[in-house]
Amino acid sequence: MVEERPFFTSVARAITPTFLGFIGVLLLVTPVRLFEGGVPTPMFPLVVVFFWSIYGPGYVPSISTFLIGLFQDLMLGGPVGVWMVVYLLVQYLVISQRDYFLGRDQHVVWLGFAICGAGAGLLVWLQHSVLAGTFVPVLPLAMQMLVTIACYPIIAIAFSQLHRRVIIEQ
Repeated sequence: MVEERPFFTSVARAITPTFLGFIGVLLLVTPVRLFEGGVPTPMFPLVVVFFWSIYGPGYVPSISTFLIGLFQDLMLGGPVGVWMVVYLLVQYLVISQRDYFLGRDQHVVWLGFAICGAGAGLLVWLQHSVLAGTFVPVLPLAMQMLVTIACYPIIAIAFSQLHRRVIIEQ
Protein backbone atom coordinates (compact mmCIF):
# COMPACT_ATOMS: atom_id res chain seq x y z
CA MET A 1 0.00 0.00 0.00
CA VAL A 2 1.40 3.39 -1.02
CA GLU A 3 1.08 6.10 1.58
CA GLU A 4 0.05 9.47 0.17
CA ARG A 5 2.03 12.50 1.25
CA PRO A 6 0.07 15.36 2.71
CA PHE A 7 -0.57 18.17 0.26
CA PHE A 8 1.35 20.73 2.35
CA THR A 9 4.47 18.55 2.45
CA SER A 10 4.41 18.09 -1.32
CA VAL A 11 4.00 21.81 -1.93
CA ALA A 12 6.72 22.69 0.58
CA ARG A 13 9.16 20.35 -1.13
CA ALA A 14 8.29 21.73 -4.54
CA ILE A 15 8.81 25.37 -3.61
CA THR A 16 11.87 25.00 -1.36
CA PRO A 17 14.53 25.66 -4.06
CA THR A 18 12.63 28.66 -5.44
CA PHE A 19 12.18 29.96 -1.90
CA LEU A 20 15.94 29.58 -1.38
CA GLY A 21 16.49 31.74 -4.48
CA PHE A 22 14.36 34.53 -3.03
CA ILE A 23 16.07 34.20 0.36
CA GLY A 24 19.40 34.38 -1.48
CA VAL A 25 18.37 37.69 -3.04
CA LEU A 26 17.37 39.03 0.38
CA LEU A 27 20.75 37.97 1.81
CA LEU A 28 22.44 39.65 -1.13
CA VAL A 29 20.73 43.00 -0.55
CA THR A 30 20.91 42.88 3.25
CA PRO A 31 23.60 45.26 4.47
CA VAL A 32 25.82 42.56 5.95
CA ARG A 33 29.44 43.53 6.20
CA LEU A 34 31.49 40.34 6.02
CA PHE A 35 34.90 40.92 7.59
CA GLU A 36 34.07 44.62 8.04
CA GLY A 37 33.16 45.07 4.38
CA GLY A 38 36.37 43.53 3.08
CA VAL A 39 34.58 40.55 1.53
CA PRO A 40 31.56 40.95 -0.77
CA THR A 41 28.43 38.88 -0.17
CA PRO A 42 28.35 35.74 -2.32
CA MET A 43 25.86 35.67 -5.19
CA PHE A 44 23.58 33.11 -3.49
CA PRO A 45 20.86 33.17 -6.17
CA LEU A 46 23.42 32.16 -8.82
CA VAL A 47 24.36 29.15 -6.71
CA VAL A 48 20.68 28.25 -6.31
CA VAL A 49 20.04 28.39 -10.05
CA PHE A 50 23.18 26.40 -10.89
CA PHE A 51 22.82 23.71 -8.21
CA TRP A 52 19.12 23.03 -8.65
CA SER A 53 19.40 23.08 -12.45
CA ILE A 54 21.65 20.04 -12.07
CA TYR A 55 20.13 18.15 -9.16
CA GLY A 56 16.47 19.13 -9.32
CA PRO A 57 15.57 21.07 -12.46
CA GLY A 58 11.89 20.42 -11.93
CA TYR A 59 12.01 22.30 -8.63
CA VAL A 60 13.22 25.55 -10.23
CA PRO A 61 11.27 25.99 -13.47
CA SER A 62 12.14 28.83 -15.83
CA ILE A 63 9.37 31.01 -14.42
CA SER A 64 10.93 30.71 -10.96
CA THR A 65 14.35 31.60 -12.34
CA PHE A 66 12.78 34.55 -14.18
CA LEU A 67 11.12 35.77 -10.97
CA ILE A 68 14.28 35.33 -8.87
CA GLY A 69 16.25 37.39 -11.41
CA LEU A 70 13.54 40.03 -11.63
CA PHE A 71 13.35 40.23 -7.84
CA GLN A 72 17.13 40.69 -7.67
CA ASP A 73 17.07 43.37 -10.36
CA LEU A 74 14.35 45.27 -8.49
CA MET A 75 15.99 44.87 -5.08
CA LEU A 76 19.43 45.97 -6.30
CA GLY A 77 17.96 48.98 -8.06
CA GLY A 78 19.86 48.36 -11.26
CA PRO A 79 18.55 47.94 -14.78
CA VAL A 80 15.62 45.52 -14.86
CA GLY A 81 16.37 42.37 -16.79
CA VAL A 82 20.12 42.06 -16.25
CA TRP A 83 20.14 39.28 -13.65
CA MET A 84 16.94 37.83 -15.01
CA VAL A 85 18.61 37.21 -18.39
CA VAL A 86 21.82 35.95 -16.81
CA TYR A 87 20.03 33.45 -14.57
CA LEU A 88 17.91 32.15 -17.44
CA LEU A 89 21.03 31.71 -19.60
CA VAL A 90 22.85 29.92 -16.77
CA GLN A 91 19.85 27.68 -16.23
CA TYR A 92 19.62 26.83 -19.93
CA LEU A 93 23.36 26.12 -20.17
CA VAL A 94 23.44 23.96 -17.05
CA ILE A 95 20.33 21.96 -17.95
CA SER A 96 21.79 21.35 -21.42
CA GLN A 97 24.91 19.91 -19.73
CA ARG A 98 23.09 18.20 -16.85
CA ASP A 99 23.85 14.67 -18.03
CA TYR A 100 27.55 15.53 -18.00
CA PHE A 101 27.47 16.92 -14.45
CA LEU A 102 25.38 14.17 -12.86
CA GLY A 103 27.57 11.58 -11.19
CA ARG A 104 30.76 13.59 -11.65
CA ASP A 105 33.22 14.37 -8.89
CA GLN A 106 32.31 17.58 -7.08
CA HIS A 107 35.55 19.17 -8.27
CA VAL A 108 34.27 18.91 -11.83
CA VAL A 109 30.93 20.47 -10.84
CA TRP A 110 32.81 23.23 -9.01
CA LEU A 111 34.87 23.91 -12.13
CA GLY A 112 31.63 24.05 -14.12
CA PHE A 113 30.27 26.54 -11.61
CA ALA A 114 33.46 28.59 -11.81
CA ILE A 115 33.10 28.81 -15.59
CA CYS A 116 29.40 29.72 -15.30
CA GLY A 117 30.14 32.24 -12.55
CA ALA A 118 32.90 33.90 -14.55
CA GLY A 119 30.68 33.98 -17.64
CA ALA A 120 27.76 35.38 -15.64
CA GLY A 121 29.97 38.08 -14.14
CA LEU A 122 31.34 39.01 -17.55
CA LEU A 123 27.85 39.16 -19.03
CA VAL A 124 26.56 41.36 -16.19
CA TRP A 125 29.57 43.66 -16.52
CA LEU A 126 29.06 43.93 -20.28
CA GLN A 127 25.35 44.65 -19.88
CA HIS A 128 26.02 47.35 -17.28
CA SER A 129 28.77 48.88 -19.43
CA VAL A 130 26.54 49.00 -22.50
CA LEU A 131 23.66 50.50 -20.53
CA ALA A 132 25.99 53.07 -18.90
CA GLY A 133 27.62 53.96 -22.21
CA THR A 134 31.07 53.48 -20.70
CA PHE A 135 33.13 50.74 -19.11
CA VAL A 136 32.00 50.37 -15.50
CA PRO A 137 34.55 49.27 -12.89
CA VAL A 138 35.01 45.52 -13.11
CA LEU A 139 36.80 44.90 -9.80
CA PRO A 140 33.76 44.93 -7.43
CA LEU A 141 31.83 42.43 -9.54
CA ALA A 142 34.94 40.30 -10.14
CA MET A 143 35.58 40.12 -6.40
CA GLN A 144 31.97 39.17 -5.72
CA MET A 145 32.13 36.40 -8.32
CA LEU A 146 35.43 35.10 -6.89
CA VAL A 147 33.90 34.97 -3.40
CA THR A 148 30.84 33.20 -4.84
CA ILE A 149 33.01 30.63 -6.64
CA ALA A 150 35.07 30.08 -3.48
CA CYS A 151 31.90 29.59 -1.39
CA TYR A 152 30.19 27.25 -3.85
CA PRO A 153 31.42 23.96 -2.29
CA ILE A 154 30.14 24.92 1.18
CA ILE A 155 26.75 26.06 -0.13
CA ALA A 156 26.51 22.98 -2.38
CA ILE A 157 27.10 20.69 0.61
CA ALA A 158 24.26 22.40 2.48
CA PHE A 159 21.99 22.16 -0.57
CA SER A 160 22.92 18.49 -1.03
CA GLN A 161 21.91 17.75 2.55
CA LEU A 162 18.66 19.64 2.06
CA HIS A 163 18.03 17.81 -1.20
CA ARG A 164 18.64 14.42 0.41
CA ARG A 165 16.83 14.97 3.70
CA VAL A 166 13.91 17.20 2.81
CA ILE A 167 13.13 16.88 -0.86
CA ILE A 168 14.00 13.28 -1.72
CA GLU A 169 13.14 11.51 1.55
CA GLN A 170 9.49 10.79 1.99
